[in-house]
Amino acid sequence: MDFFASQDRARRSTSVQKLYFSLAVAATILLVYLIPVFVWHAWKAAPATTGAAPALVWWYPDLFGGVCAGTLIVVLGGAAVKIAELRRGGGAGVARMLGGREILPDTNDFFERRLRNVVEEMAIASGVPVPSVFVMEKEAGINAFAAGFGVSDAVVAVTHGTLTGLSRDELQGVVAHEFSHVLNRDMALNINLMGLLHGLLIIGLTGRVLLRFAGDIGRSRDGSKLALPVVAGALALVCAGFTGFFFCKLIKASISRQRERLADASAVQFTRNPAGLAEALKKIGGLAEGARIRSPRAEQASHMFFGNGARAGLFNTHPPLRQRIQWLEPTFDGNFPTVTYHDLREQLARFEGAPKQEKKKADFVDLFTNPVKVATAAVVVDSIGRSSQRPPSPHMILESIGRPMERHAERARELIASIPAAVRARANNPYGARGLVYFLLLDPDAEVRGKQMVLLKEMAEPEVYQTIEAATANIGAIAPEQRLPIIDLTIPALRFLSESQYRAFLQVVNALIDADGRVDVFEYALKRVLTHHLDPVFDGESKRRPANYYGIRGLTRETSILLSVLAGKGHARDTDAATAFLAAVETINDPKAEFQMLGAEQCTWDQLDAALDKLNEASAQLKKLILAAALTCLMSDREITVEEVELFRTIAVTLDCPVPPWVTPARLS
Repeated sequence: MDFFASQDRARRSTSVQKLYFSLAVAATILLVYLIPVFVWHAWKAAPATTGAAPALVWWYPDLFGGVCAGTLIVVLGGAAVKIAELRRGGGAGVARMLGGREILPDTNDFFERRLRNVVEEMAIASGVPVPSVFVMEKEAGINAFAAGFGVSDAVVAVTHGTLTGLSRDELQGVVAHEFSHVLNRDMALNINLMGLLHGLLIIGLTGRVLLRFAGDIGRSRDGSKLALPVVAGALALVCAGFTGFFFCKLIKASISRQRERLADASAVQFTRNPAGLAEALKKIGGLAEGARIRSPRAEQASHMFFGNGARAGLFNTHPPLRQRIQWLEPTFDGNFPTVTYHDLREQLARFEGAPKQEKKKADFVDLFTNPVKVATAAVVVDSIGRSSQRPPSPHMILESIGRPMERHAERARELIASIPAAVRARANNPYGARGLVYFLLLDPDAEVRGKQMVLLKEMAEPEVYQTIEAATANIGAIAPEQRLPIIDLTIPALRFLSESQYRAFLQVVNALIDADGRVDVFEYALKRVLTHHLDPVFDGESKRRPANYYGIRGLTRETSILLSVLAGKGHARDTDAATAFLAAVETINDPKAEFQMLGAEQCTWDQLDAALDKLNEASAQLKKLILAAALTCLMSDREITVEEVELFRTIAVTLDCPVPPWVTPARLS
């Protein structure tokens, strides 16, 4: 599925969600209003009197207004408070709420390391930062979920049964399923849905509280008269709460089933291994515990899980297990062989070897000793992931955004394997991750590097300075195309910094960048990617912005800045830059939109930052148009450099359009 179309689909789903929620609130208001009306009529008609019973009066404007106001305050207030609470905690807060424990990036546990390796591969292949990883240690069933408001605060969580009971192929299928939810913006929708459903359920919870209150006051002589109306009101709210519960189930079922089907399809597209996902689902069917989640809060998040975490029923949030398997394996007969945890452990031992601790990590001083070199021969990775003499077209690259395929996973594995093992190990802890970022910013020029080392000695921890000083002899050991993937690998560890450590870290980064009085493309890309993904973690605010622009004419100035920067940075001659700019403008194909190629003084990095912030308010389809123009500008001279790739990827990341690894520098024929 086209990534940009899926973004629009997510927005439409949000609108449908709001419509369902509005209908649920309206039904709740109506029920809360009608119950006291009927109770009042029954009370008036109850005394034994002669004559006909009083006529039922349906309309009490004052009562209806009070019910509307009270219900809206309770429901919307409860939803707002819950969403704010979830937003503060992000995906990690949801995982902890469900009993998750975060797996440290430098874990040596066999199963935890294997899971992190799979998640890292998927993240690099998808073009997103490596998410935090959690395990629900008390959950024996096979299940998983992804949570967060965006890729910067995303988490992937699995149960202990998933962690230790699945083979690597099966685990990869489950993780790929969850990455589909990350890329398709299902996570934010799911968390918002949790908040809205909490608002609906709070009516019934209020009724339960009132019932307990009525029981307390009913024991006293003075409170017995008050207890009856309180009980009546409480019962009305409880009944309304059941209505809210009914709509909760309906909303979750209507939204979740189709998304789970699409996530299964995306996982197969990603891994090209339907058997892995199918076998994981079969194990759920054959295991006594199945996919069950025992957390008391599982019902709130039932729509988020890989499998049915709660008991199946009329409003099931997932397609039937047999149906999901038959989509992947049409010959499946519906019989689930019984499996036990002993069987699962034996399978793992037979196919993947006995769990064992990893070797001791290399010391940072040996960081680049005997590094694994990446071949310097430039190649272009075509749409099939192989070396090709033909360049990928802008259309092919756009189609890959947010839509990772098996070839991207293979490319990610190659990239990760090409990074020296000591570098990967160092990226897994906050101390080493900061050192890696500093090391990547060291200038090849000895004079500039000397200034940077003085700054490090003054600003960084003494141990950091000493270890980096010992590693400076290996400047150049990291290939340029490895740099941004290494930054992606450091993100999980850098999230463990305290806020003061993060601010100090950014100060050092800024000082190292400014040491030579200029900012090159990699330095800009590094800082922009880091702050885009880490600022929301420490500021508590997402950088995702709502769509405010649906036509390019409202963004001509910002688009001109973007294309001018790309044209200027990618072409040495002014004539070539102008040709690239005009080719990009022709791609936009809007005769009424006026674009102007700007000079270097009008296209500073600060101006590009401001332009990207505003372009991030464009609709999904408009972002697609802007990125297509950027790619046309990038490829106009048939030459792709590392700097151009880094700059394009930074632009795409800022626009929340994840780019899989697709190209290394080459002269295009």
